[in-house]
Amino acid sequence: MNIGNAIKDLRQQKGLKQTDFAVKCGLSQSYLSSIEKGRKEPTLSILKQIANALSIPMPVLVFFSIDQEDIAESKKEAFRMLEPSIKGLINDVFIS
Repeated sequence: MNIGNAIKDLRQQKGLKQTDFAVKCGLSQSYLSSIEKGRKEPTLSILKQIANALSIPMPVLVFFSIDQEDIAESKKEAFRMLEPSIKGLINDVFIS
């Protein structure tokens, strides 16, 4: 799971600069940067703030942070096949 990359990718898709987004989340730019780089683990409360600032439900944020290492070996092939479609659908509904 890489929540930092998910936050950065979603922020960039929304066209938000890190400094402006940090203000919108009520965080310092350096703290947001540390989260995005994986140096800091955000609390549940901060994840809620970030999801709200992105105008998405928190489970969507968590879903976008899932990577191959989070999936059981027996389910990886199914995940590889479904991931692009599911992410595309969620992107169409919540991001675009």
